[in-house]
Amino acid sequence: MMPDGLCAENIEDLLPMLSKSVMDRSGDMRLPYKVNVDPECSFCKKNKQIYLTDHEYEHPEPTFIKRLPASVAALSYEQDYPGRSVLVLRDHETSLTYLLEHKFLLYIAFMEDVSAVSEAIYRTLKPVKINYMVLMNQNDHFHMHLVPRYKYEGDKVLTPPVFRGTSELQSDFDYRSLALRIRHNLPRKQSEFGECIEELINSGLPP
Repeated sequence: MMPDGLCAENIEDLLPMLSKSVMDRSGDMRLPYKVNVDPECSFCKKNKQIYLTDHEYEHPEPTFIKRLPASVAALSYEQDYPGRSVLVLRDHETSLTYLLEHKFLLYIAFMEDVSAVSEAIYRTLKPVKINYMVLMNQNDHFHMHLVPRYKYEGDKVLTPPVFRGTSELQSDFDYRSLALRIRHNLPRKQSEFGECIEELINSGLPP
């Protein structure tokens, strides 16, 4: 039974409206697709490096977890919360509002990636929860922070995580081993939708 007040008697009745809404808000994803790149953006530079090298052992960035359909996942340099990661959109967009209004399909695929990495972090490190944050303070290229929280934090687990703004690798932390552990806990198979979005993005990469 559907709750009272909904605009349809059956959930299936909502599908045409939902489909039209999603497509109306994805007008900038027409073919042939072109991925936006800002040559001055540090995330775009890292993404380009990852486009060229995806092998888990050969990749020059030790924080690299995996290239996903709509994003690139990597550990954050700051590991005060072990497993803290960031997912960077594989398209240079700087506004969540713009994504929701003009590239909604891309946003949906991005959130699928977030869900996959989140589940892998849970499997790898067993946090009690994960904080999801879109801050965009130091880089306006759309990205999301995943911050695992742990029982050993005590009452602090109920408060926002502390950010130190670390911009360099910690010399005493084994990023590559943890990144590989998380990578190996990612789903072995992508959704058909994710595969479609990945093909779309790969076809629109600059030379």
